[in-house]
Amino acid sequence: MSNSFLTVARSVQVKLPVGACRFIASVSRVDKEKEAKSFIRKISSHFHDATHNAYAYKIGFGDSAISRQSDDGEPAGTAGKPLLQAIESAGLTNVVIVATRYFGSVKLGIGGLIRAYRACAEAGLEEAGRQKEVFRESITVEADYKNIGRVLREINAAAGEIKNISYLKDRIMVAADVPVHKLNLLENQLMDATRGKVKITSGDNN
Repeated sequence: MSNSFLTVARSVQVKLPVGACRFIASVSRVDKEKEAKSFIRKISSHFHDATHNAYAYKIGFGDSAISRQSDDGEPAGTAGKPLLQAIESAGLTNVVIVATRYFGSVKLGIGGLIRAYRACAEAGLEEAGRQKEVFRESITVEADYKNIGRVLREINAAAGEIKNISYLKDRIMVAADVPVHKLNLLENQLMDATRGKVKITSGDNN
């Protein structure tokens, strides 16, 4: 598996007229499913008067990827599916799209809806741009106070991002996000630097 992935560079909203209908693509980078769901609720609430707020999102990579879609009342397969297909065709992950539709009194038909939602998604993704990022994993490093300098130095050397430092009575706990392909090396370096006086656990620290 690759050490990196493509996602969107920024959050955007793009308006797209299709016939008498008005479409709005709202696109955002997300790293967790709860972030995607929160974004969907936010956009749906903002455009609460719209005819439909269909959505799709993809998070993760390979067999562990999470993909969800919703037609939000449109005929089955005409909204959520083309949105998700646009994400996958662009080779993107960790992205959510909400496609808002205001009905314009003229029906588009099944084929017209599919094309319109696909065009809406593509316009939003194009405006959002692309950026390559490295897969990271959250870890917690526990050590005594005399090793804090060594711990921070090794995490920085592994291009880790320190998220939080907890100062306890007799030890520290450092939460960090570390590139997955450097994780094993970092663990070995930390064990060597502290002579084994460190505890490393993986998982979401947020």
